[in-house]
Amino acid sequence: MTQRTISFTDAVFALNENKEVSIGNINISPNDLIVLIGGNGSGKTSIAKAFNAEIPLKTGVAPTNYHPTLVSFEKQMELFEADYQMRNSDCTTPEEEIGITPAKIFEHDDKATISKLVEGLKLQNLLEKPIRQLSGGEGRKVLIAHALASKPNLIIFDTPFDALDVQTRADLLKLIEDIHTVYNTPTVLIVNRPSEIPSSLTAMGIIQDCRITKLDKREEIEKNEDAKALLGSISVSVASLPPVPVKYRLPEIKDDYIVNLNQVNIEYQRKVLDNLTFRVKKGENWHIMGPNGAGKSTLLSLITGDNPFVYTNDVTVFGFKRGSGESIWDIKKYFGVVSGALHLDYRVNGSAINVVLSGFYDSIGLYSKPSDEEISVAKRWLKLAGLQDKQDTPFKSLSFGQQRLLLIVRALVKQPPLLILDEPLQGLDGYARALVKSFISKVVESKNTSILFVSHHAEDLPAGFTNRLEFVRKENSEDYSVRQEKI
Repeated sequence: MTQRTISFTDAVFALNENKEVSIGNINISPNDLIVLIGGNGSGKTSIAKAFNAEIPLKTGVAPTNYHPTLVSFEKQMELFEADYQMRNSDCTTPEEEIGITPAKIFEHDDKATISKLVEGLKLQNLLEKPIRQLSGGEGRKVLIAHALASKPNLIIFDTPFDALDVQTRADLLKLIEDIHTVYNTPTVLIVNRPSEIPSSLTAMGIIQDCRITKLDKREEIEKNEDAKALLGSISVSVASLPPVPVKYRLPEIKDDYIVNLNQVNIEYQRKVLDNLTFRVKKGENWHIMGPNGAGKSTLLSLITGDNPFVYTNDVTVFGFKRGSGESIWDIKKYFGVVSGALHLDYRVNGSAINVVLSGFYDSIGLYSKPSDEEISVAKRWLKLAGLQDKQDTPFKSLSFGQQRLLLIVRALVKQPPLLILDEPLQGLDGYARALVKSFISKVVESKNTSILFVSHHAEDLPAGFTNRLEFVRKENSEDYSVRQEKI
């Protein structure tokens, strides 16, 4: 496809009756890479949608007869929703019961192009795997391959590095540089971290209140105080966390170990967990590392009870041996969880305060009348997170980062014996990352809660972690071994 300059002139788009999105004046040449940064709730996703021609032009001039494509977490959520609807029909065929697979997503793409992308992004072993079984990073790579196979003349990436492991981030960074330098496809890249900015960018801008407010050379933008706050290292100190309501203060667990997995084996297309023994003592805080698809999510799903293999293995959590007659509610009250899977599954569009309150009831959505004390504690958490003015805002109307911040608060409200935080800082701007790390540090200081913290970013780990579990690929194999050590 012959590329041409894409021009926006005083372009303002109508997000809804009351909200506008402004791109302003931008000329994007075939080899341009424009990097944009913005805080949570600044309108990054709305700007991405405007570039992708998803919302109507209100005033000004936007390009016509062009073929943009967008890669974003929201697109990933739409794919999961389509998969859910397919598998929950009254007349489901055997094929529909499997659900959407990468092979189905790619079936109408140019075969030569998608073949190269599948090889380059190492997707060969995922083609027939249901998307609901993919890790967050694997799902993101599938979306990127599908987007590139459409041969767009503008590609927009909305925070594409979130949930990707170290090597995949490096590969994607190289791929984005190739897209605009080798293939001359103009690119708009929205990021949250300085490490995600390619060196070959041609311009950099700031998004504020659904507007691109500044666009200049990188060195000029990085002098800006707003940019420093969004990308820089910020220290945020939280004096104390709200108290746990009396009714949720649990009796002490008598076992020395709150998690005890003994010689666990799980196999899908490959051996995911091979004779794994993993124990978490009270007060221990574990950093869990490993590439996308290595088995981190499988390990966590055994602990939470969301994996059916929990009943065919020797798994004891919070003193309950799984499969011995305990109910899922006996288990749920002892842990809080934040993960990409929970974010995708949180389909109930309740208000922000109801999302926080649902953490007391271990439910997705609020189905019980909360007490005055619970409401008071929830409001204190919202204020601490800087979301007090969003109390009555529907969950799905919030930005991705604001949603993730709410889910973190939801997990913290009971300060349970175990917190499972799977990429909790995904999608958060620099200030919000510092804020959540301060929350976690306070929980660590209390010594009442153990934490399993999954992150591909070493700089995200709060102080006070005692142990590390790392998945390491075996030589000349698709399988992984597990290394456990003191930090």
